Amino acid sequence: MSFKVHLIHDLNYGFNEPTEAADLELPDCDLVILNGNLAEHSKRSMLYAYELCEKYPDIQFVYNEGYKERFRGIVDKCDYEYEDSILIRLAQPDWPDNLHWKDPRSPHGLSILLQTNQTISVWTAFGFPNIINHEGEWEDTWFYCNISEGQIPVYNLESDILPDTDLKIYGDIDKWATKEYIQQRFIEQEDMIRDWETKEIAHKHYGILVTHLNPYKDPRLKGITYKSYNIHLHNRLWATTNQKSKINYVGADLVANPGRGLGPRGEMLVVD
Repeated sequence: MSFKVHLIHDLNYGFNEPTEAADLELPDCDLVILNGNLAEHSKRSMLYAYELCEKYPDIQFVYNEGYKERFRGIVDKCDYEYEDSILIRLAQPDWPDNLHWKDPRSPHGLSILLQTNQTISVWTAFGFPNIINHEGEWEDTWFYCNISEGQIPVYNLESDILPDTDLKIYGDIDKWATKEYIQQRFIEQEDMIRDWETKEIAHKHYGILVTHLNPYKDPRLKGITYKSYNIHLHNRLWATTNQKSKINYVGADLVANPGRGLGPRGEMLVVD
């Protein structure tokens, strides 16, 4: 039995911008994957997800944060502060029953029962890669310029004077991502995804992998040589971003559907 999947990402709605009517009209599908950069702010992205869930109660929705939801303007004061806040929200009675979100610390995929009575397993991740090399200085890479590891308390600094300036620091400062931090995040996810591949989707359920960063050629990672997870998703679906045409990648159909409006909202994938 087949089921139908629709992908939504990179709508880039402004914080106070109303949702266009076309982006509230979905094709006849069973699963919608919301794969990041829905808006310029995470609160606006979540509002859009709630709008869709309320309008289509029989469709299941998977929410995966992109760069704009998870990292731009968000700096954790402690490890996984953002994820802990989502878990609190998920426990509230107004969280839609058909909206699914995965904690990146969880070793299990999202088990989702579709309206076709099929159970599938979905794994979502930001998609940090295995970095092999990079051109120029690390401080010039997209990761260092855009991804924060968290904050360094002022009392843990060697000096309360900002380096190379005479400015005094009165509060915590951002710690921008190191190559080691990206590698750690990659290894954590790869180990769990390989277990998911063998234990949950090899013989049990159809599996869909969702990553915001494109494992093949993400334009944001220009100048960085990298590899993705050492997995084999034969005849499975890998939903990502920054791509126009379907390609075969580690046995999976690597697909994306960027943009807003009638064109993207009319696209649909049929999974056998």
